[in-house]
Amino acid sequence: MSQEFMHVYAPWTRPLVYVLLELVVIGCALAGFVHAWRARRRGDLLPLFTYAVIFTYGVLMELISYNYVKNFTHAQFTVMFYGRQLPLYVTAVYPAMLYAGIMTARRLGLRPAFEGFAAGLLIVAIDMPFDICGPVVGWWSWSETDPRLAYRWLDVPVTSYYWHLAFGGILASLTTVVGRRVTSMKRLLLLTLPISMLVIIAGVVAFTPFNALAALGVSQGLLIAVALLGSLAIGVLAQHRLARQPDRLLLAIPALFYAFHLVVGLRFLSGTPVKLAALIGVTSFAAAVNVFVHRERPAAG
Repeated sequence: MSQEFMHVYAPWTRPLVYVLLELVVIGCALAGFVHAWRARRRGDLLPLFTYAVIFTYGVLMELISYNYVKNFTHAQFTVMFYGRQLPLYVTAVYPAMLYAGIMTARRLGLRPAFEGFAAGLLIVAIDMPFDICGPVVGWWSWSETDPRLAYRWLDVPVTSYYWHLAFGGILASLTTVVGRRVTSMKRLLLLTLPISMLVIIAGVVAFTPFNALAALGVSQGLLIAVALLGSLAIGVLAQHRLARQPDRLLLAIPALFYAFHLVVGLRFLSGTPVKLAALIGVTSFAAAVNVFVHRERPAAG
């Protein structure tokens, strides 16, 4: 069956909060691209390779979801692709969230295996306000019949958090390891698609113990709590070599993302105080962590 490639709505026909989300997310993604391109001009291709893998992985995940998973539906935004199923902003939300989380984790100076846990946790912290606000505002809706989405925190399926933790962490570690071999733009282009596909395969494998334990009756809430707390413990206890110079452009991405969702939450979550309190708590704590990671540090010695 053929799919309509692109459909464009007049922006004034969309709710204002939809258009603002598009502008914020695309702005964050563009800031990430500028950050990666600046690193390339300094001779460091790892950030640009990471960005390319994130973007490709995100598009692949969306297309797989529409064809085989089908447990959520996006609202109609200004620019829609793939039979009006894929909003343009969603192609940018992956680099907006994952790039900021991964590059911030790299400032901790962890080994690649440990870096994945820290990156996954930081990605979840960026995603959580988005997941809390999204269904309430109407940006998308979750399936009410899919058993994989049945267990929820604050009306958000906990599998969403595990997905970002596992897939995002794997992407961070893989791009760090493989990125050492990316010494030219040609190699970057050749490796982007296969590494993006490998992230998805490895992510599915990472879901196997989660699904197996859940099938045995272990609470999904307990599983995600252990996964998040374990990642936090690894991120905190592992040996660090914190970056000394601040990175204001990188810090601006989560700062804008958190600020926007905080304003949205204050406007739309006033009738659900538990969700609003969780949103304020997560954004405040995560913002403080980002400021700490990005602050300037004196040279050793």
